[in-house]
Parts: sequence; C-alpha cells; structure tokens
Amino acid sequence: MPHRQPGTSLRVARELYLEVTKDPSARPVVVASWQRSMEHKVKSGSLDAPYLDNPNLESPLARAALPIVDRLHEQLADDPVSMMITDRNGVVLSRKVSHEGLTTNLNRVRLAPGHVFAERYVGTNGIGTALASGRPVMIAGLEHYVEALRDFHCAAVPILHPTRRTLLGAFNLTTIRQGSDGMLMAFARSVAAQIEGEIAAITSRRERALFHDYMEACSSVRPGPVLAMSRDVVMMNDQLSAAVTGPDHDALLDHARELADNPRAEGTRSLALPSGRVAELRISRCRREDSDAGAVFRVRLIGRPQPGPAALVTTPVRSDLGLVGSSPHWLRAVADSRAEFVAGTWLHLSGEAGVGKRTLVETLHRAHGAGRRLEMMQPPLSDAPAVTEGWLHDIAALLAVPSNVLVLRDFHLVSDQLRQRLRKLLTHLDGTATGQLVVTSQPSMAGADDQLDQLCGALVEVPPLRHRHGDIELLARFFLRKYRPSGESRFSPDALTMLQRCPWPQNVHQLESVMRKLARRPSGPTIHAEDLPPECRVSSHKVLTTIEALERDAILHGLMNRNANVQRTAQDLGISRATMYRKMRRYGIVPSNLT
Repeated sequence: MPHRQPGTSLRVARELYLEVTKDPSARPVVVASWQRSMEHKVKSGSLDAPYLDNPNLESPLARAALPIVDRLHEQLADDPVSMMITDRNGVVLSRKVSHEGLTTNLNRVRLAPGHVFAERYVGTNGIGTALASGRPVMIAGLEHYVEALRDFHCAAVPILHPTRRTLLGAFNLTTIRQGSDGMLMAFARSVAAQIEGEIAAITSRRERALFHDYMEACSSVRPGPVLAMSRDVVMMNDQLSAAVTGPDHDALLDHARELADNPRAEGTRSLALPSGRVAELRISRCRREDSDAGAVFRVRLIGRPQPGPAALVTTPVRSDLGLVGSSPHWLRAVADSRAEFVAGTWLHLSGEAGVGKRTLVETLHRAHGAGRRLEMMQPPLSDAPAVTEGWLHDIAALLAVPSNVLVLRDFHLVSDQLRQRLRKLLTHLDGTATGQLVVTSQPSMAGADDQLDQLCGALVEVPPLRHRHGDIELLARFFLRKYRPSGESRFSPDALTMLQRCPWPQNVHQLESVMRKLARRPSGPTIHAEDLPPECRVSSHKVLTTIEALERDAILHGLMNRNANVQRTAQDLGISRATMYRKMRRYGIVPSNLT
C-alpha cells in the first residue's frame, strides 16, 4: 500500500480504497469503514488484534448461540468455513472450524477466541464493520483494510436483543473460497436469526418465570410490598412504590440489586433506610432450567421515617461516642455493638476491610471500659505446633482475667484446624468468670461458623462505605479538617458526585487516605473533581495490593495526560495495547470517565 498521511474525509478514504482495490464500484459501507480505520490510525501493513483473557461465555448471547453453532459445525464438517460468535466489543467468544488448512490461516491472523476484531484495532473486517455499522456486511479480499486479512471472505451479521434491540454481538462466517459471497451472507443471516430467536426464547422463559413468581407473591393472602428483580427487569407492586420513595427507594433498589445478582443470596436480610426505617427483605430465588432468573423480595417496613438532616451540611455529624456518620445502617451497628459491649457479651463484628471495626471497638472501650484492659491479637503467622500452642495459651491466659477485653482481629485468616481447637478452648471457658471476647472478621472471606457465633452471643454487621451514601460527605469533611485544621475547604458539586460514586473497596480507610493526600497538597478554598486522585475515577470493587495500586494510578495518570487516548498511553508505558485494555478492565478504568 502506498504511504499516505491518514485523512478524515470520505473523499480521501475513497481515493485510497480505489488506489488499492482498483474497484470503481466502491460500496459506501466499505468506504466509510476505511475512513474510520484511517481515523483510528490502524496500520495497514501490520495486524494488531488485542487479546483478552477469559472471554465471557456465560452471557445470554453465548448461552443461546453456542449450542446452535455446535449443531451447525457437525453439518459443515470438513468444509473450509469457520463460524464465530463475538460480543459487542468484537471479542471472539467462540470459533468452530474443522478444516485444518483454514485453521492454520485463521491462527496466523489471530482470528481466534479471546482476540478483538473491532475496527479500531484491525480496520475494515467482517466482524468489526458489522458491529460499527449495525448492519450485515460482506467484506471480501481487498476490501479488508489490513493486508494480512485480504485472503479471506467474511460475512458478518449483528445480533440484537429481541426486545430492547440493543447490540449484543455478531455472528461471522469466514472462508478463503471465492464466488460464494451470496450464499455466505444468506447463511449468516439465517444463523443470526436463529440465535436471536433462541435469545428471545430464553429471555422470555426467564422473564415469564420471574413474573410468575412475582404475581404469586403479590396474590398471596397477605402480599404486602413486593419487589422482583433480575439483570434486565425490575417489578414492584403499588404497595411498595407508595411506601418507599425518594432516597429510601434508591437505597432499597441498590441493595436489592446486589442481592439479586448473587445467586447464593437467600433467606431474610435487614436494611436500614436513609429515613430511619428498616426494610426486612425475605428473598426467594427464581430458578428455572438450571439457571437463576432473578429474585423476588417480600418487603416489611419497620418503624417510621425520622426527620432528615439539613440539606446543607457544614459540620460532620458525630454521635455521643464521637463516631462520624448518620446513616441508619451505621447507627444501628454502633448501637447494637454498644449494648453488647456494655453488657459484657462476647461479640462478633463482621465487616469488609476498612469499615472501622477496630475504631468501633477502641471507641467503645474508651467510653465504657473504665478499669478494663484492652488487648488485641492477630492470627498466628505460622501453623507450626509451637506457634499455635503459644497463641492458644495466650488467649486462655488473657481471658482468664475478668477485667480484660480481648480482640481477636482478622479471624477469617485463621485455619479451619485452628478454629476447631479455638472453639474447644472457648467452650471450656464459657460459663466461667472470664474476660470479654470480641472477634472481627471479613464476611466475604470467612465461611459460616455457627458454633463460634453461638459462643460469641452476638453478631453485628458493620456496613461498607458504599452502603452509607450520606456519610461519605460527612467523613470526607471530617478527615479533611483532621489533616488540614488551619484551612477552610469545601467540595464542589462535581467533586462530591465523584466521591459518592466511587465504590471505595477499602472503605473508610481508603477515604481517609484520599483526604490525607488532599490535605497535604496546596489548593484553593474549593476542591474540584480534577483535584481528586485517580483512584476516585474507577468502578472496580477489587481491593488492590500496593503494587497493583501503583500500576492502576500510572495507567490513570497516563490516560488523563493523553486525553484518554489508550494507544498513546500504552506506548508511553511501554506495554501493548492488548495488555493496556486487559489491565483497564481489571482495574475498572473507563476512559470516557476521565475526560
């Protein structure tokens, strides 16, 4: 291909296309694709199809399409035709081909599962152009923008959601034969229609099943407020929509969505609403055909709405214990912990890392532990018999003193064998004059330990920061004043919005760290969104190691300096574009959120 500066007009793209293909009857859809390829700065002389680990084979598209493609593959055995399913981003989810020669050619150009064939990476091609244009396309021979693909003939058809008509992905047929373009396209259209029909059937069966369970709950003898939810559907009866409004409505849907997305979430859960009421949710899973269709929630509202705080908060709200926060869920956890601590009950505090379990215990001890000694112990660093024996001996010695308060931190890190030995020790001590025991653990990492909870006498769940939406501003102001006592600062609306949208995977500990960094940097009286560190701009709930956090921040800083240009940022960091996208997906980085 002649070297030419990339242009952005259709005229330049058409001229380049005619120069390469010598085809005077250039199709507009192909020329428009060449134009986009030039704007994406795709190199025609080299192929760069990024690779992503673990393509999602559990999506509705994959579940519907893969059995159909498997059946057709048996019928086309030994024919030099490959069938592929891609998601809406051009990631190849599945490839079926039984012709050895074609397999070799496809592998040579990386047209295989996990690789991305969107136009922005490989230019004009069947998959990428069908997804970009939203219409069935046939891309044959020299119509491909990248030279390495010009041996192939590809017929691709977009696959749309049957009701929402949103793009789900594409079905693609690829061959090296010439003269069969019409048959290829007809076959591709037929298969795409079959896949859409199967998606419609699966969706319909699941939605009908969820609707059936929802109506059954609504028509029971005493229905009350009812909510049904899946990834695509939200249904609520009039009783619920009338009883729960405003912030309570948003909080209820947010928590219910987390529960509905977790197939293991069943039973009864309690949720403190912003108004001060408590919503008791009785969860029933809707399971059909070995798949989860969502959940039905029977809702019971307890209490009456309490007067809310003033709309303009100027000082952090603090309880009589000195703990910042006014969300009902947090206040209930504090009140329950306080009652059990004062009563001397053995207590189990469960909550994600950084929610403030240790701070809560230390605060309760300062307020109600006069004359009592607070001791904290971590799990043993080794499972060696001498180490574990010493650890158990220390616990027994500390609990033998009635005036001691012993906190066993990070109990989720204790091995199953050591847990059993500890339970025997605690069972032996139970009922005698002992010190008070407080156990802290992370619920996502610790398995159910009913015997321990029975010994402890009380279990209190400390809520994550993302469930304390109204407290984020209060805590941010508190920490900013703590680390910048001499300065007056306030947050702009865009900065507050960004803080409240951040998932805070490390909870209050992470928010404090962010405010401490802000306080150390010179700034004006108002903190804007651009003043916040990059970690406030991600959507991932994953807790990162120190090295991972440094890598994430380097990527975020690079993208922000390059106006969210992924390719140039990857070049600056010395990594491939495929690696860049894989890390962005891992860290929850969305380029559009950075501009």
